[in-house]
Amino acid sequence: MSGGTDSSVAAMLLLRKGYDVQGITFRFYEGDKSATEHIKDAESVCHKTGIPHHVYDARVVFKEKIIDYFVQEYLAGRTPFPCAKCNNELKWKLIFEEAERLGCDKVAMGHYARILLENGKYFIGEAPDKDKDQSFFLWGLQQEQLANILFPLGNLHKTAVRKLAAEYGFQKISEKKDSLGACFCAGDYRPFLKSQLITPEKHIFPGDFIDESGKVLGKHAGFPLYTVGQRRGLGIHLNRAVFVKEILPEDNKIVLAPLKSLYKTNFLVEHYRLIDPNLFSEQFDTITRIRYRKQNTLSKISIISNQLLRVELAEPLESIAPGQTAVFYRDGKVLGGGFIAG
Repeated sequence: MSGGTDSSVAAMLLLRKGYDVQGITFRFYEGDKSATEHIKDAESVCHKTGIPHHVYDARVVFKEKIIDYFVQEYLAGRTPFPCAKCNNELKWKLIFEEAERLGCDKVAMGHYARILLENGKYFIGEAPDKDKDQSFFLWGLQQEQLANILFPLGNLHKTAVRKLAAEYGFQKISEKKDSLGACFCAGDYRPFLKSQLITPEKHIFPGDFIDESGKVLGKHAGFPLYTVGQRRGLGIHLNRAVFVKEILPEDNKIVLAPLKSLYKTNFLVEHYRLIDPNLFSEQFDTITRIRYRKQNTLSKISIISNQLLRVELAEPLESIAPGQTAVFYRDGKVLGGGFIAG
């Protein structure tokens, strides 16, 4: 229970259905004094509804597994996706461990997604509320986890969830703003990145902007401060629009190019997880999404090894950034996903 609208209403709906509910709030990262307000809000909801409330302090392991990963990815010239990393390697693992410790049979969260059982396999299904659908973030869940997860909000729209919170007597909760971005770095990542480095100047220092032929165009402030596809904030003024095409960390150089040069028709995905490799064929029969909102491209998935696969696109996409995720869909169901290798 995060103390927000969604997890609070999810708990209330479960109570109404007769479940014996226990709430748990994780302490992952707290950058200032206000960061603990979510714990107080969750405690308040649990107290008013009679739900036992537990707090799990995971700040040390979160720093080791997620924040350190976040920093190292930028220092390697990649664009990290900490939410996917956390879902796959930390949050769900911890919640299932706590569920077992507390004697709970199921795990529930306030996600806008559905769980579908077809031909003996569990799938994450898209939510009806397309603006809030969170299936994109859940590709790493495995079969034994999916069999024991409940998403009480899966078939609801956010407007209905806010209305329910108010009807249950939680007006403040019903009006809470949605959280955006990573929980530890919701805005510009650059100040946070520098704050995590003991000696930032040893990792972030000026280098060359170059064009695709290697010609020097100007100076950048340090390659970790830029991402593939970036146009604004480059600090360079040319008589044409240019974008970050590639980051070369070994040489501390950044390749700038026109937008047309950023389009690709294939890329590699590493550290992937699939519901069933047999669901993929040599046909363009899979939808690939490399961005959270409203971006779908017909594609063909070819498995190279147990750690690497290739995505071939029916039409080119721009700004495919190493470190981000690619998620595979068919008929509104998530077939799997992984991290873009390049």
